[in-house]
Amino acid sequence: MKKWFVLISMFFLMSCAHEQKEQQQSLQQENITNVSHDGSAKRSDQQQAKRAVDMLKEREDVKDAVAVEANGRLLVAYQVKHLHRFRMKQIEKEVGKALNEAFGKKVIASHDLKIFWKTKALKEKIDTKNISEKEIEKEMTVIQKLSEEQT
Repeated sequence: MKKWFVLISMFFLMSCAHEQKEQQQSLQQENITNVSHDGSAKRSDQQQAKRAVDMLKEREDVKDAVAVEANGRLLVAYQVKHLHRFRMKQIEKEVGKALNEAFGKKVIASHDLKIFWKTKALKEKIDTKNISEKEIEKEMTVIQKLSEEQT
């Protein structure tokens, strides 16, 4: 009996030693838990967007944030940490109020993951390509319409 117990425990310990690597958590092959260094787009006129991202990342309930600024509008998308999702309505109101008070322009803020992905894609287009203000404004309008939809 002792031999079987020792043999089974040795097998168990050996099988536990070789853990698989952590798999990515996002549907689009992107690890959501990683926080980007700077969520604002890199253009000379994106200082407001950078300030908004920094302001949101200071909050303990926000995991990640991305912002894009164009033609007097500020598009901000953020993700809320998992355990804070119970207070989503309250967090949404607080973030909206803080952004509207801090910036005198029209602020579009959303916690929706799809809006976050679209805003991040727009930011990456701005970072990598020479995209015109007209195209940025057009994509921001599409994202704004998506954020106003209710499911």
